[in-house]
Formats: sequence, structure tokens, C-alpha cells
Amino acid sequence: MAQIIDDSTKLVYGPTSTRYITIGDLKHSDTLYHIMDSSIHNMENFELHRTSAIDYQSLGNNGTALKPVYYQIPTTIGSTTGFSAFEPYVKKVEDFKYYDSKSPFINLHVAIGGKGRSMVDFSFSRNINPQWNVGFDIYHVSSEKQIGTSSIRENQVKSTAADFYAFYRSKNRKYHAMFHAYTNDQVILETGGITEDTPVKEYYEYQDANIYLQNSQSFDKRGRLFLYHQYSLKPFFELYNTIERTNTNNQYTDTPLTQSITDGYYDQILIRTDSTEDASNMIETKIEAGIKGRVADRIFYSAYVKRRDMSFKYRYIEPFTGEYENYLGGDMKIHLTDKYLVGGEIEAMDEGNYYFKGFFENNFLRASYTSSLYEPAFMTERYFGNHYEWSNSFNSTLANSIQGSLFYALPFLYLEPSVDISTVDEYVYFDYDKMPNQSSSPIFINKYTAKANLTLWKHIHLDNRLVWNNVSGDGANAMRMPDWNYFGKVYYENIVFNDFMQFEIGFDLRWQSAYFAKAYDPITQQFFLQDDFEMPSYFTADLFFVMKANDLTFFFNWIYLNQARDSGYFTSPYYPGQRRAIDLGVRWMFFD
Repeated sequence: MAQIIDDSTKLVYGPTSTRYITIGDLKHSDTLYHIMDSSIHNMENFELHRTSAIDYQSLGNNGTALKPVYYQIPTTIGSTTGFSAFEPYVKKVEDFKYYDSKSPFINLHVAIGGKGRSMVDFSFSRNINPQWNVGFDIYHVSSEKQIGTSSIRENQVKSTAADFYAFYRSKNRKYHAMFHAYTNDQVILETGGITEDTPVKEYYEYQDANIYLQNSQSFDKRGRLFLYHQYSLKPFFELYNTIERTNTNNQYTDTPLTQSITDGYYDQILIRTDSTEDASNMIETKIEAGIKGRVADRIFYSAYVKRRDMSFKYRYIEPFTGEYENYLGGDMKIHLTDKYLVGGEIEAMDEGNYYFKGFFENNFLRASYTSSLYEPAFMTERYFGNHYEWSNSFNSTLANSIQGSLFYALPFLYLEPSVDISTVDEYVYFDYDKMPNQSSSPIFINKYTAKANLTLWKHIHLDNRLVWNNVSGDGANAMRMPDWNYFGKVYYENIVFNDFMQFEIGFDLRWQSAYFAKAYDPITQQFFLQDDFEMPSYFTADLFFVMKANDLTFFFNWIYLNQARDSGYFTSPYYPGQRRAIDLGVRWMFFD
């Protein structure tokens, strides 16, 4: 095994000696390993809806249902389950890191949040020999109810994910293989939000608030086996194969139904009057095989065939069996010069659906065009449960998007204005009756973003991102997005004590304009149209302190510091956002 030695001949391990590669790197014939990220920037946040690059609408508590605030063109053009509210918590294939660790490596990240919120993320990896690396990850989230509690400490969310992975490289580096087994089990105690007849002055009673649901639970359980391997005949001609099998289980229960019926939460009862036990399951096998390579280090290409076999079933009706989809696809990147890059990717399905993206990049401009025709989800086509029944024959949705951004960097200033103009035809959404519908009119979305990061006297940073969004067209009512969103960070950063300790101290700022956001239905895990509750605009400020000494990082975060008495904000209709709380946490990396 390779060893890292300093001038005193002692073994030295650290972030630079522990490297990793992803399937995206290997699949694009890029074998340049990444160095471990030991940065303290944004370490004060541990909840997904705060740390993700995607802006999410949440239910105000970590581990609850999420929906992207802004429309995104799906990259999956075939059939999906449609149960996607907890999908952001699932670790994606492309997020797995396969290590080359010169020594056993452990990464421990623990957060103890105020109001009963916590997170533990434990990772271990080691090289068995120069060819083999194995490791595992365990990730656990726990959150207590923030509204309508029946006891002092009442759990709302319990989520545990675990995976095992292995990475193999032959001695001559011609053969590579990546494997992982993954499971994620999430249990959520649903509240239904505060009751609609709650007076405005009682909106922010939190634990004392009146809620609709007391016995309802959502279950989201997923498992995946994944294998990717490739063989290089020549740098310009490589063969690869991917095999993936996934199992997705969703369930909603409410036992007994007495209280929920009395409060008028359910619109109808179709099967059982004593309890609700709706469930669905999807098993999918996906096999992909293709060729790829790099030509003169300036051109990358790939071409593949893919097949998906699916079985989707509900508890009470006949399943979708024998479903299959065949695909052809490929992508290409051309480095015209060291600063100019053009490329694109395309995938087409045997039923006519497709995904295409072309892009151009240089040292001051990024531009892309995306077009997609994608299939409606299984659950929007047919559903039968204790409270809803429908059968539809929707058309595929057509979406087109043009994106562009300019960026300019100086030692003290970074500017990046960007624009995203999209059109969506035959958009599938959940209507006022909480059932799926398809818009017959086009939707036009114009999204403008401005980033401006300023550094003063080398240590004071002012980071800003402002988003203005406009939705128009005859079908615009089917999409609900705020007109304005602001994300800011003002902080002081320095390294002190002879370069021993690095720290950041400052404020995270957030402002959002008022709008009629979609409400959440836990029965189907869908966000639906409503015009009864306009979420007021709000502003939050969090005070944080993060410090790092050697491989140990500590953080303190005072969330919603500016909350006044008997006040608050909403993240979804009838779901208040996180009230003032203090979060503490550590990240400790071990390299030997």
C-alpha cells in the first residue's frame, strides 16, 4: 500500500491523501480523483432543505415532505411511481463516493438541533490493497413534532439509511468496477397541518396548536443494488455495463379513523371506515450497455442501449405488470480550446419520449438548451385507495428550457446574472380536489437570478442570491412559485493561532415574498392547488459560528434569531416553519 511520508519520515495522512471518484467521473473516462472537502463553509446547516443546491418547499421540520420551489425538467423520461415527496432524502447513484484511501478513513458528523432535531452521519472506508477499496455509510435523522404534540417529547420523523460499497481497479487500470447496496427507511408521523379554523392570532402556538391528524403515518422504504463496470481496450474505445435493481415501498396509514373523520379531514371513505392502509410497491431492473472513449484528450463520446423492466402495484387494484421500456442514447463533449467547451446528451425511448441537452461554456459564459418529452407517473394514471379513486390517460409532457449565465470574478468580487426561460405543455398537476389533472394550455416560466459575492479587507464576506420568477400563460395557475426569493450570508472569516484554527462567524439571511403555495396531502404524498391560504412574506436571520482545528470542526447555529413573540412564518400552507432554536454539531475526520 502506498504511504505518505513527511520530512521526518513519519506517516502523514489527511484530506489530501484520501481521494475519491464518482460514477460520473469514471463513466466519462475521467480518472482524476477528487480531494476530500474539509471546508467549513455552510457547515452550520445540517437539514436537507437548508443544505441542498435545490430550493425546496418543506413542511417546516427535517425529514418531512419536500417539493422543489421552482420547476425542473425531469431527466427520467420513462415511467416513475409518482411518490416523490421523500425522494430528495434518497442517496442517488451519482452521489456515491468510491475512495482510494491510503489509510483507514472515518468521517463522523453529528448535529444536535434544538426542539428535538438531530442527525448522525458516519462513514468508513479503507483500502484492502491498492486494487480494492470497501466502505460503508450510516445516516440517521430524528425529529420531534413541532406542532400539536400530545406529550413533551413526541417523535415525528425517524429515518435511517445505510449502504455498503466496493471499488476495484485492475493493476493495469484497464478494468474498473463499482458496486453498492443501499437501503433507506423513513417513517413520518403526519399532522395534516394546523386546522383551517385556527384564528390568525393562534397560528404560532406550535406544540399547543390544533392539528388534523393524530394517528397517521407515512412510510417510505427503498432498496437498491447497483453495479457499474468497464473495460478499456484503448483510451478511445471502452466498453461499459450498468446493472441496477431498485425496490420502492410507500404506505400511508391512519388507525383508527375516528378523530380524522370527526375533524372533517378526509373528503370521502371508499373502502374501510375504521382505518386507512394504502400502499404501493415498485420493483425495477435497469440494464445499460455501451461504448465510450476519449479522442486526443479533447473529445469524449458515448453511445448506449438501455432497458427498464418494471412492476408497479397497489394494495387494492390490479398491478401494472410486464411494463418495460427500451432506450438509445449517448453524449459528447468537445474541448475546442482550453477555455471553450461544447457538448450535449440525448436519450430516446421506444414510445417516442426523449431528453436532449446541448451546452456551451467558456471563461465568462454558460449557455444551454434542454428539451424533453416525458411520461406521466403511474400514480397519476391510475389510483385506488381508501380516500381517492381515478383512472386517466394523460399525454406525455413537453418541456423546453433555455438557460444562460455570465460570470465575472475579481479577488474581491464575484458576479453571476443568469436567466432560465421555460415552456411546459400538457403539465400534469394535482388540482383543487387533490386529484391529478393535465393542463391543456401552455405554461411560460421566466426565472432571473443574480449572484453577487463581495469580499472586504480579505476577511469580511457578503454573499447574495436574488431570484425573481414569473409564470404566465393560460395554464399558469397549475404552477405556484413565489415572485421573489433572497438568500444571503454575511460573515467574518479568518485563520488564527499560527494557522491552527480557522473560523467563520456571521448571519444566514432568508426572505421570501407572499404567494398561494400548494398545500400538502399526506395520503398521496402530493402538493395540490389551493386559494384559501396565502403564505405571508417572511424574513429570517440565523446567527452562526463555525471553527476548525486540525481535523475537528465545531458549529453553533442560532436559528431564526429575529423571531418575535407570538410570531413566525409558514413553509407550506398550515405548516409553520422552524421556530427559534439552537443547533450544535461536530464533524471529526480520522485518517489513520
